[in-house]
Amino acid sequence: MWNDNDKIMGIFDKANEGGMQFPCQCPVCQKQSAHVYIHRHNDKHSGIWTWCNECGASAHLSGQTPSWWVNPDFVDADKLCSDPSYLDETSDQIDKWVNSLVPAKSTEATSPFVMKNRFDVILKEDLQGIPAGTTGTIVVEDDFRTMTIDFIGTDGKAIRIHETPERLLQVVEVVTPTDNGSRPKS
Repeated sequence: MWNDNDKIMGIFDKANEGGMQFPCQCPVCQKQSAHVYIHRHNDKHSGIWTWCNECGASAHLSGQTPSWWVNPDFVDADKLCSDPSYLDETSDQIDKWVNSLVPAKSTEATSPFVMKNRFDVILKEDLQGIPAGTTGTIVVEDDFRTMTIDFIGTDGKAIRIHETPERLLQVVEVVTPTDNGSRPKS
């Protein structure tokens, strides 16, 4: 029933801007059936769920905890997972909780959440003038609006990669550092 759709994460940003009431209009199907739930792990980190129980669009990620958020006592943290089915069972109660907390207007400046991943790689094919066999690090930054991919060679020089992630997976081999920090022998 649920399908990952980053577009629905926009309702979290709008909730942070303030003045939003839930359920709200789904950015995917345009129906008033989109929900948000945040679970505070600590002052800086929380799990964030957004979902639409009409079209099934959903997203789950980790992010910065908004200063206005307080965990409710009716949500069992042990039942939380990336799938929003458990949360959807109590969406009416969650909506009332969220509506009682969402600020009337923006109370804080928030910078977008950026997911950043690094992978040590060896190129299997030439890539944008970088010869096959070159080792380095791929850095992927994704703020759920745009994604950038950079290759950083052993010389420290960064090159912006203009390939899709799918194509990139075909031309690189991810390597795992050994315990002493050096790359394994091929």
